Amino acid sequence: MDTLVEILLEWGLTGLLIAAFTESFISPVLPDLLLIPLAIANPQNAIFYGLAATLVSVGGGLIGYLIGLKIGLPAARKYIPAKMMDKIHLTVKKNALWAIFLASLSPIPYKFVSITAGALRINMPVFLCISLLGRGKRFLLEGALIYYFGPQAIEMFTQHSDDLLIISLIVIAVASVIAYVIKRCKKAQEIAPDKL
Repeated sequence: MDTLVEILLEWGLTGLLIAAFTESFISPVLPDLLLIPLAIANPQNAIFYGLAATLVSVGGGLIGYLIGLKIGLPAARKYIPAKMMDKIHLTVKKNALWAIFLASLSPIPYKFVSITAGALRINMPVFLCISLLGRGKRFLLEGALIYYFGPQAIEMFTQHSDDLLIISLIVIAVASVIAYVIKRCKKAQEIAPDKL
């Protein structure tokens, strides 16, 4: 894989675009491995590289979504009982926005997210919007930090990446609990007048 990364780095922006596009549905090469060195070598283009990686990655995500739509669900139905499949489908639909957003931020290969979203028939415009936000936060943030802070940004990525992921997960978990409690309270208020 190191050889592939080196070849893509030699291709510059074209290599970054290829990695960002294919990582969304087949490739094991994370675009960050190309984005960061390219942005450091040309800090004046760092934000452009982040934007390009974001847009191309979401475009590749659409291909992954279509692959999942075509073959994902039928393949899953062969191995998962129908009763469990319904439960999984319902759970994913309820939490799809958070799942897509978190996965598009994380170093988990985005292809798993895009193909699964298609297989579970998540609303395509919602999938694309959330992917754009998640991928943009990931790649544009890297580009912007390198543009403004240069090589010191690398220290920030390496020293604080685990902390940022943990903090993000905690914030999302707290927000989910709050949303759940509010939803339960509203349901309770709707049911209470009916009993009177």
